[in-house]
Amino acid sequence: MKKNYLIAIAVAALMLATTVAQAADITFSGQFRPRFNVENDANETTPGRSYFDTRIRLNAAANVNANTSIFLQMQSVGQWGNVQANGLDRDSSTGSDNLNDIGFHQAFITLKSLFGKAVNAKIGRQEVVLDGHRLFGHTGWTTGAQTNDAIRLDHAAGNHTLSYVYVASSEGGVLNTAADSNLNFHVVRANTQGILGGNLTGMFVIADDSSTNATSSDEEVWYTVGARQSGKLGGLDYRVEYYHQFGDGGVSASTSDHAGAYGTTPTATVNSHIDRDASMFGIRVGKTFKNARLSPTITLWYDNLSGTDDSDVSGNDNGTFHTLQDTGHKFYGLIDNFTSAIGDGTQRMGLQDIAIKTKFKVSDVNTLKIDWHQFLTQTDLEDTDSDTIRTNAGGAFTAARSGTGVLSNDLGQEVDVTLVHKYDSNTKFVVGYSHYFATLTHSWLNGSGGTGPDNTNNENDGQDWFYVMAEDRKSVV
Repeated sequence: MKKNYLIAIAVAALMLATTVAQAADITFSGQFRPRFNVENDANETTPGRSYFDTRIRLNAAANVNANTSIFLQMQSVGQWGNVQANGLDRDSSTGSDNLNDIGFHQAFITLKSLFGKAVNAKIGRQEVVLDGHRLFGHTGWTTGAQTNDAIRLDHAAGNHTLSYVYVASSEGGVLNTAADSNLNFHVVRANTQGILGGNLTGMFVIADDSSTNATSSDEEVWYTVGARQSGKLGGLDYRVEYYHQFGDGGVSASTSDHAGAYGTTPTATVNSHIDRDASMFGIRVGKTFKNARLSPTITLWYDNLSGTDDSDVSGNDNGTFHTLQDTGHKFYGLIDNFTSAIGDGTQRMGLQDIAIKTKFKVSDVNTLKIDWHQFLTQTDLEDTDSDTIRTNAGGAFTAARSGTGVLSNDLGQEVDVTLVHKYDSNTKFVVGYSHYFATLTHSWLNGSGGTGPDNTNNENDGQDWFYVMAEDRKSVV
């Protein structure tokens, strides 16, 4: 994070509180989470790798008085082993401080009944999590996870809650100047409980993008608006949500600026204004059979994130939905092929995810989860569109489509198996295995999926990931 003034405020507040209010209620806690990983990409010519990553957190929570509390969280993360064998770091694409050795993960002050009003404020570095991590989450699975310098205001009245969140200087995740993503958000959120057995939430987000890797030298402002309904009806758990994005997609001054907007250089008019016109839709329906053996839970998922197609390019539109700061690991498969906020995993062609997720209570201390995903691009590759937005040369891609290796929008399938063992109230062990069944389309669009039709030996190879993780949380007053 560049902007550390909010952290300084929180730290100063803590020092003042501990000096003036020595009798304050202070609780210390922590977390230790080592994880061993073994993985290979969907490409036989690229060697697999194995490595450890570790996260250590030390927390201090101080209740200064009935209306004021302070929270500090120091975090140390590390990775060692064959982490960079492929020139990749699986955690470098998400999270604000993944590769930092030690630093503040959170440091904020909470104020209740601000200025005597029914408004609660949370100020400082904090995890911004809203509505199931769909647009804003902490990416907790990554080693460093994600935090922001933020100001959050919440006003509750009966079953209604109105919130405003300012998210400052979010990082793109790669710790270098060129990749710094100076993307700030203004979030207005309204929630009403008790509708259709659950909660209805509306959200309006203003994105203020002045990143060094933005699509133009000019500052971009764009918007996300939508709603989410979730709850339980007739014994079924459900969730339905829709979001639309509009506003600036980049003001281009050169072909390279178009390349920034679309991923690669498309056949669009130079020196033209690019607009956003993107959307996402998600639905989930599930049921837990409590009286059946193993108390199985079966949930059907469908997510649709729009992509940029030929008509968008010719119309100078950016049709790729930006997932903001979501926790993609929760939605789009555990291997994380499609967690890029700007749609890198499909080269801006959008994503459809059809999934069946199951959970079984094997015993009082053991839970088994098995998920299956079918991934598709949202844009259609089977018609006569040239589909120019690609990483690969247009001519080579067109040849692949017209030849024996005709491409479809099928990106592949993924199976995720997870076993969670609860050792005691503070400690759990997690063992997981995931396999991705790659397709030719995935090979072309995803860098880990091979080099294309000429690479006949590995273009459809699978991708594997195995891990063993321990997590221990302790609290000491």
